[in-house]
Amino acid sequence: MKRSGSVFGLMCACIFLFGTCVVHGQPNGSIVGSGTYVVVEPASLDSLVAIAGGGEHSLALSSDGSIVAWGANISVQCNTPAPNEDFIAISGGWAHSLGLRSDGTIGACGWNYYGQCNIPAPNEGFVAIAAGEGHSMGLGSDSTIVVWGNNSYSQRDVPVPNEDFVAIAGGGEHCLGLKTDGTIVAWGRNLDVQCNVPAPNEDFVAIAAGGEHSLGLKSDGTIVAWGQNGYGQCNIPEPNTDFIEIASGGDHSLGLKSDGTVVAWGRNDSDQCNIPVPNENFASIAGGEGHSMGLLANGGVVIWGSNTSGQCNVPVSNEGFVDVAGGQYHTLGLKADGIVVAWGQNHQYHQCDVPLPNSDFVDVTSLGNHSLGLKSDGTVVAWGYNDFGQCNVPEPNDSFIVIDAGGRHSLGLRPGGTIVAWGDNGSGQCNIPAPNVDFLAISGGASHSLGLKADGTIMAWGNNNYGQCVVPAPNESFIAVAGGYSHSLGLKTDGTIVAWGSNTSGQCNVPAPNEGFVTVVCGAHHSLGLKADATIVAWGMNAYGQCDMPALSEGFAYVTAGYHHSLGLNRAELIAVAFSSIAADSEEGAITVHWEVQADEALSGFRLYRAPMQGEFCCITDIPLSPCTRTFEDRTIEPGMEYRYMVAVLTTDGREIRSLEVTAHSIAPPLALGQNVPNPFNPRTTIRFSVPGSQHVGINIYDPAGRLVMKLVDKQMEAGSHQIEWDGRDSRGRAVASGVYFYRLTVGKETSTKKMILLK
Repeated sequence: MKRSGSVFGLMCACIFLFGTCVVHGQPNGSIVGSGTYVVVEPASLDSLVAIAGGGEHSLALSSDGSIVAWGANISVQCNTPAPNEDFIAISGGWAHSLGLRSDGTIGACGWNYYGQCNIPAPNEGFVAIAAGEGHSMGLGSDSTIVVWGNNSYSQRDVPVPNEDFVAIAGGGEHCLGLKTDGTIVAWGRNLDVQCNVPAPNEDFVAIAAGGEHSLGLKSDGTIVAWGQNGYGQCNIPEPNTDFIEIASGGDHSLGLKSDGTVVAWGRNDSDQCNIPVPNENFASIAGGEGHSMGLLANGGVVIWGSNTSGQCNVPVSNEGFVDVAGGQYHTLGLKADGIVVAWGQNHQYHQCDVPLPNSDFVDVTSLGNHSLGLKSDGTVVAWGYNDFGQCNVPEPNDSFIVIDAGGRHSLGLRPGGTIVAWGDNGSGQCNIPAPNVDFLAISGGASHSLGLKADGTIMAWGNNNYGQCVVPAPNESFIAVAGGYSHSLGLKTDGTIVAWGSNTSGQCNVPAPNEGFVTVVCGAHHSLGLKADATIVAWGMNAYGQCDMPALSEGFAYVTAGYHHSLGLNRAELIAVAFSSIAADSEEGAITVHWEVQADEALSGFRLYRAPMQGEFCCITDIPLSPCTRTFEDRTIEPGMEYRYMVAVLTTDGREIRSLEVTAHSIAPPLALGQNVPNPFNPRTTIRFSVPGSQHVGINIYDPAGRLVMKLVDKQMEAGSHQIEWDGRDSRGRAVASGVYFYRLTVGKETSTKKMILLK
């Protein structure tokens, strides 16, 4: 989708930056975002059991049965169907998503132009799902296929006899079905012969459909490919052996080997075929339009390729960020080491190509399609869209202390409170009102500008078509300002927000209670406020879920916004003033240590030490924590264990001062049974499960008639997460036949059962 140079997003929050005020340390955490571009924090991408790639979005299934979605959300394809629970399978289309629940019903969200999200009645009895570009498929427990959505090439017309199917796959505008006898049926668009299954059409155990090509996996571990081959997506690399799973992207293909390595071929203009190192320990694969995904055996995920909509999430480790900024179609993140990370749309304006050297940045900002970065030496670096000179920083380019980007103009604040403005001035947005002194903060709107004076008044200039430059009386006691597309916000000393200008989407209707705010932010047509209790309030336009932020509800030290998306820094801590205590809190999967420090020591950082109750202490922080850190989340723990912790203060003269000990007992996970991976499988599959305490555990395999096939587990086990492999054999060591099987976890009086499919 091409960007419009005449439409801009806005995301600026300004606070007191000098003068008589308390200075807090910068937040340091992970980025989370909602709206048109969804960003998820690292904790959301652990304990996964399945993955799926869409056009420019990605899906993952958690072991708890919930779906995690990120990337493009312009069609709300990442707004998972409610309730987000009990899912056992997922599939991504071009701009829609499907989820299969354990009760055999299907949930759908996203683009619905062709009715691809309208599941036909009765919505029940499904055992598999597949999403095409604009159509959807469901496999019933009776082995028949149902197709709905786009029918431009008769993809809804399942060939007769519609029976004996065991797997389905949706391509761009064609469909594939795998029969119990190992043959493939293909129908729909066939302009590139993607429906002409090569002979001999036999011995297939898995299928995958790309944009205009098809793949089939044979029982001997070889792959057959046919259809469009303009990028070599049908040229399987040698040796074509030992494959156990296949996946297709738009114009590329993926294969998973039995040794856990991934092979990729075909279109590679976005590096979607360049598997990251180490290429090992993969348990499943998935392809998107221009990106690829690999599910690790430990439940983690690796994503590579196109990231134009954040479908690869944050392209580096999503931690250690101290600032974040959202543009119209891109995002900037500033790391604690001064490096800027950028992702999103980049092909037209190169707003994600950070100029070298990418170092020593202390602030970043964006709005439309250009980016600004402030260096520690007071110079400004600008890149991206520059048709109006918004990237041409005026000389002398030095001594800047604050920057902000407008739609097609830029602002910089110098010592003494003078503002410098450059770029588009068609509405007078660069004409700073006299006297140009004593400004404390700045904010650029689409075509208007705001400045906060030292006396607490706001000056506004530029486009005033909606009254966005008419500050409501009394114009006093303001401590922060923010400008949107055509509305403005001001934060008062009493923690209340004043809003004015366009209110077409309710962006000026501050929700009650209007109190306790510490930061204000404007998107294009929505607004956000960060409260002192680290919660975020959002209001205004919500067509893309930019105001529906369950993940952005608490624990934040910073918030900002892009055009139609919202961003926050999560799990961040601010600097404190006294060191006198240490405490530890437990939650499932983690122990969090908190401490306070005194101000009479020159600190350079912290180390954290941990020991079992009867063991020695060892350092669990590879590098010292920053001086502003006051909490540490330890996720390298065993469930149901008791630990001791100490915090060591590092002083600038090289001393290490250790705190007293604190103890905490880790919480055991709940009883959970994950979906087997891979599924369908041949002949091996892995079953993950967790138990809440040391108990007797049983896992049995049953056939559809309820007959016991195999006892996989029958023993006492410790609390925690576990996994077991089934090799497709019964209790006598005989290979079982292809078909549907059930596996049941029994712990005490509790049981959980799931379905799996063996395809030979």
